[in-house]
Amino acid sequence: MRERANERLVYDAYLVNSERDRVSPICSLTLLPMRYLLLFFLTSTVAVAQNPIIDSLRRELTKLPTDSNRVKTLHELATNLWWNGYDSIAIQTLRQGMKVAQQVKYPTGEIRARLALARIEADYLSDTKSAHAQLDTAQQMAITIHDLSLQGQVFLRRAQLYENIMDKLPVARTLLDKALQKFKQAPDRKWEAQAYNEMAIMKMGEGNYVAAINFWLNAQRIQESIGDWKGLRATLPNLGAVYIKLNRYTEAMACFTEAEKVADRLNDTMIRTFILSRKGEIFEKKGEYATALPLYLQQVKAYSNPYLPGNLARAYGAVGRMYIQLNQYDKALHYTKLSQDTYRKTVEKTQEAMEHNAQANFGKIYLALKQYDRTVSSAREGLAWTENVREMRPERTEYLRQLSDAYDHLKQPAKALYYFKRYKAEADTMLNEEAMQKATVASMTFDFEKKQQVVRLQQARQQARIQLLENDNLEKTRNFLIVLLLLSAGILGFVFWNNRRLRTRNEELSRKNAEIEAALYRGQTIERKRVASELHDSVASKVSALKWRFEAFDTSQFDTDQHREHARLLEHMGEVYDDIRAISHNLMPEILEKQGLQAALIKLTDTLNVQNRTRFLIEVEKSGEDVRGKTAYELYAITLELVNNILKHARARQADISLFRQNGFLALTVQDDGQGFSLENQKDGIGLQNIQSRLERLGGTYLISNRDQGGTLVNVQIPMAG
Repeated sequence: MRERANERLVYDAYLVNSERDRVSPICSLTLLPMRYLLLFFLTSTVAVAQNPIIDSLRRELTKLPTDSNRVKTLHELATNLWWNGYDSIAIQTLRQGMKVAQQVKYPTGEIRARLALARIEADYLSDTKSAHAQLDTAQQMAITIHDLSLQGQVFLRRAQLYENIMDKLPVARTLLDKALQKFKQAPDRKWEAQAYNEMAIMKMGEGNYVAAINFWLNAQRIQESIGDWKGLRATLPNLGAVYIKLNRYTEAMACFTEAEKVADRLNDTMIRTFILSRKGEIFEKKGEYATALPLYLQQVKAYSNPYLPGNLARAYGAVGRMYIQLNQYDKALHYTKLSQDTYRKTVEKTQEAMEHNAQANFGKIYLALKQYDRTVSSAREGLAWTENVREMRPERTEYLRQLSDAYDHLKQPAKALYYFKRYKAEADTMLNEEAMQKATVASMTFDFEKKQQVVRLQQARQQARIQLLENDNLEKTRNFLIVLLLLSAGILGFVFWNNRRLRTRNEELSRKNAEIEAALYRGQTIERKRVASELHDSVASKVSALKWRFEAFDTSQFDTDQHREHARLLEHMGEVYDDIRAISHNLMPEILEKQGLQAALIKLTDTLNVQNRTRFLIEVEKSGEDVRGKTAYELYAITLELVNNILKHARARQADISLFRQNGFLALTVQDDGQGFSLENQKDGIGLQNIQSRLERLGGTYLISNRDQGGTLVNVQIPMAG
């Protein structure tokens, strides 16, 4: 069983989703044996009663009749019980809610109870047959009542069951794609963000941290836009955890700081415990093992009462890792065995299970104790679990390293070299410099977009204040006129003077708004130039220098494999260098600033026609010679977005770009002879949303249509200044 799939503490923001939007975050727990249920209930009642939310929900239940509101309250109570570690009582509460829903003929409530029961099972796999039966029933009911969101939730819950089973991972990915489509069709923004969360988990398991970051950033954007605090409790800590994988500790700590604010808002102790472990991981990666150890021991204590075996197993494994680094191998072996035993007790007998926290530790301990044969046995067993499973790349990399070291000490150089080469290939793929650069750009882009949103919000508020001031003064003027008409023409003169003063003030405010907008654009331009310059002058030059040094290697003594690897490295470096140059150029093309939009579009088409199958034709007729500044940059960026769509999706042989003036408007037309465009989903794409946002800043519009002769036609119009 893969470690990452079991880290469900903050990967799922919703156990149930009541129609009153009273959803609470949850944590992952395991069922206690039934013979201990009564004793558990008695010992936990005191602790549960100390939770004000649970106590309030119980009081509310005493006042509610047997109706749909009672079902929703039972769901919410179950959520908070599970969230606080009392999963057996949560399950009893969900079953009670299911019975009430059946009595009052409230199918939505029954479906959500079944989904929640299946979600609990996804953490420990003690009775997957029952969980799938719950989901089968929930799916049929959701189809019957035509609820697209609930249908998507069934797909998502089933994917969570499959994420813990190696040969079911492809099925899990397919189910998540189906779930996302259902949530978009519904539409249900909260659950759409939850689907991105699950997809990010899968990508993180593959070692594809950049893709994971982008999925979590998508989830964060949605949750912040709709004020979904309970969703952010999952997203922010996970985003910090993946930044740790890329050694981006500053970004990770920023995420944890925001997550702690959410935890305080929701009184969520589980999130605080999770953040505690991630801070321990930072100390661990920095080599400060003595500092990390007490944090992991605090986790062991937190997960022992209430008893959370899945999380406790990982905490034991982390403590074992620290003792390995501190050369205390007896304690390391003790905690590693506790990790393995605790984990395997939670998994049903029909499921084979391997706890990689423990398995990787065993190999490290045996290496340190010079028991190389046991290292080989342990590492080969772990490697067999991870072969051809892309979600297990980090674990597979560790097992390959252990095998290489063990065979080297066993004086078997051929096997040692074989596993070392595989280890290097996996490690280089997982943590290369290009991934770190792209992750940094993704983070920077998100922060920049947030700053722009703040500026636009401030401008909107200022405009609203102007409008309010104008309306207020006009109302006063109207009232004055009624009285002043009865007095004298002199008072009328005062009114006219007052109106002129108001117009002057409004004109001044409008001018200041224009100055603010111009300053914002200048700041954006300076920042784009700075980033482009740093990419081109610093990063690109270093990559180029590195490539020259590799080209200067004496390869006369290389064998065939080494020549091939040398050539591959040179090719990759060339691709990285080209990517950096392309990014820096697109941030702020020099020709766009110096010669205007027309010259930039001509150069763009010349470049495209060198490297692509699609042939691009351009017609400008000097329409864009004098188009510069903000308008030129936004139209150039829109053209890039449309060209990228053609190259990626259209399968076109020819595309036409035209720029012309007509009736006081500047018109940009991009068309192709490809396979056309799905008009039903045209507003769902992020690229089209970016185009809409840019046109709003210019006061322009766009229209997408399919051509009669095949292909897509996009018309963009912006008003020209008088």
